[in-house]
Amino acid sequence: MPMMAGPSLLAVGFDLDYTLWDQGHFAESFFGSIAWELGGRLGCGGERVERVFRSTLAQLTTGHPRVFDEALRRMGVEDPGLVKELVRELVERYHRHRPPVRPYPGARSALRRLRERGYRLFLVTDGMSDTQRYKVEALGLGPCFDERVFTGDLPPILRKPSPFPFLLACRRLGLQPSQCAFVGDNPLCDFEGPMRLGMLTVGVATGPFAARPVPPGLEPDRRIRSFEDLGGFL
Repeated sequence: MPMMAGPSLLAVGFDLDYTLWDQGHFAESFFGSIAWELGGRLGCGGERVERVFRSTLAQLTTGHPRVFDEALRRMGVEDPGLVKELVRELVERYHRHRPPVRPYPGARSALRRLRERGYRLFLVTDGMSDTQRYKVEALGLGPCFDERVFTGDLPPILRKPSPFPFLLACRRLGLQPSQCAFVGDNPLCDFEGPMRLGMLTVGVATGPFAARPVPPGLEPDRRIRSFEDLGGFL
């Protein structure tokens, strides 16, 4: 039977990318910024570079460890040394990319309403810490959270889907995991750790995972289609 929110629920946690904002816009902005330069180096047009990178992203999703490798392979770059060199450069430039960003419609107001109702809020997000910190501040979400866990500061083994970053957030708040809910979009990263701790899990239908089947055992306790639905059971 799905878990029910009750008076013992004191805090709500959130993933960042594709949960509170469209991370795809960040990646697509980056592809546009490097397309013509990279195309010139590879002897092809910038339109083709951007098209291949976008289609690769759509299939693999942002955060996949080999998006750049796969896109270069599809463009016919076969020299392992050149692929390694280009991937290293692209990763470094991606983490320095600083486009304007904005939250999903209703995300900021939903966070505000939860705070007004007395919930404490926390963030657990993967990715390069400097980039994730930039996103949080650029989105105007920094003041919304009582605690923020950037798993890029942790050893890889302790990042999502490990329960550790979620437990760390609970400890910083002085709460038990059973007193917390976690809202995310990616079943593989956002639900396994909280489930193992006994948190209420909430899947939001945003981003590329909204239309994908959920792996067995990772179905969240609740699903919402918009942030307006979030307050209906918390």
